[in-house]
Amino acid sequence: MAFAPVVHEPCDSVRFGRVLFVEIAPGPPPGRPGRYENVLARSPETLRRTHYSAPEAVLRAILTPLDRGAAVDAVVFGGPGDPLRHRSLGPVLRRLRTSAHVTTVVLTDGILLRDRDTRREAGEAGIIAAWLPALEDSAEDPRGLERREAFEVHVEGVASLRRETPTGVALELPVHPGRNDTRASVEAWARCVRRIRPDRVFVIPAPDAAEEGLPDALERVRQAVHASAGAFLDDSTIVDRRDFSGS
Repeated sequence: MAFAPVVHEPCDSVRFGRVLFVEIAPGPPPGRPGRYENVLARSPETLRRTHYSAPEAVLRAILTPLDRGAAVDAVVFGGPGDPLRHRSLGPVLRRLRTSAHVTTVVLTDGILLRDRDTRREAGEAGIIAAWLPALEDSAEDPRGLERREAFEVHVEGVASLRRETPTGVALELPVHPGRNDTRASVEAWARCVRRIRPDRVFVIPAPDAAEEGLPDALERVRQAVHASAGAFLDDSTIVDRRDFSGS
């Protein structure tokens, strides 16, 4: 399945500064959940990695605006499809680091980090921002013991990336007040932060979280998980969009 890279106009991100936002993998098919939904219920086998486009085409799409003078702090890979699904991502990240001398950020739901080869490619990024679902979520499957086991597997993928590669690691903790911010969830997030030792921790709204009570909930989780964590309400850029679903 071919997918031409999509490069957006430079924009200002609250978290990453002036960025060039790039999409290199397709989103979910019609009627399927978005990639940030029910993350713990899915496995790497359901997300085939493939060469959606030649690495030269991806690089050309990114380098063209940079060569024309676009000044950015980072190139951020994200969008409806997880960038780690693109098998040519590693060479692209390496070229941007060694030749273009630009910081790269990859926004991932973290599912594919369970695979060692994927982690090796991800290690070429400047920063991997990995989604860390809550231990408990009353609206998602699986639940109970099965969810706890899936949570541990997910966390181990991110922890392995931290151990095996020199890339910077950031954690995204999605908060949905009254649904996933239970005491057990917050304590589990705190344990994960201590275990993974990420460079940055982002406490952010879950994609469908209502605004009522959200700032207080984000701040409560931030204080509980790590003293240097940051709590961020969504900004208006595509960088912070998380409600991707099949349509």
